[in-house]
Amino acid sequence: MTNPEQALMAKVLDCLARKFDKQAVLRGGMVLRILGSPRLTNDLDYVFVPYKSKKDIIPGILDCLKSIEGASVHYTLNSKCLRVVLTTGAATIQIEAKVAMHVKTSTTSTKLFSPQFNLPPRIIPVADYSEALANKMAAWNERRLIRDIYDIWFFLQMNVRPDPPTLEARLKAPCYSRLIKKTEYFQGETPQEFFDFLRSKVALLSDKEITEALSDTLLPEELIGLPMMFRAALARLQ
Repeated sequence: MTNPEQALMAKVLDCLARKFDKQAVLRGGMVLRILGSPRLTNDLDYVFVPYKSKKDIIPGILDCLKSIEGASVHYTLNSKCLRVVLTTGAATIQIEAKVAMHVKTSTTSTKLFSPQFNLPPRIIPVADYSEALANKMAAWNERRLIRDIYDIWFFLQMNVRPDPPTLEARLKAPCYSRLIKKTEYFQGETPQEFFDFLRSKVALLSDKEITEALSDTLLPEELIGLPMMFRAALARLQ
């Protein structure tokens, strides 16, 4: 599945990899996309290292994005991140950038993604897979989005297991969405208790709820059997 947004994201990935090299660490859903996940995303999330201030990365990022033909770039800066909205023609995507002095990383290649758009594969740093899964689980807990369950399942299919310290830290200080009722908050403390909680919540979702929630980002053939595959993967999670 390709579309103008995916082509634009490939250009941004390539541009930032060339300009920042190992300083631009990709995180979020796009990591799974370049690993072969078919689920579409229109956001690119990065952490730039080693930087103390987000202001230090603005010139380099804007120069890179403005070098893309036909680019229209608008950005805002807040306490959490630099957020850039990039438009070229009919395509609009969002780039969110944070900074850190150090992050734990894994290394991967864009070989499954970039060549689709006539761009060379590049070896890039990405957020450590185990920490990324732990953060994805915590994100699901805080907002209960079915797309997070899909990403959790994809990580588990890669035989990734969540980093316990990262998950424990996030569970101790959750930032719940206003849409989550207090009666739905996770009341446990340990990762194992959380795994049981996650399994119980996914078991309550109907097949229709799952497929409808993912129908905008997956082809129909990708949706077949997903609910059962989610439950099977979570049943093995220890």
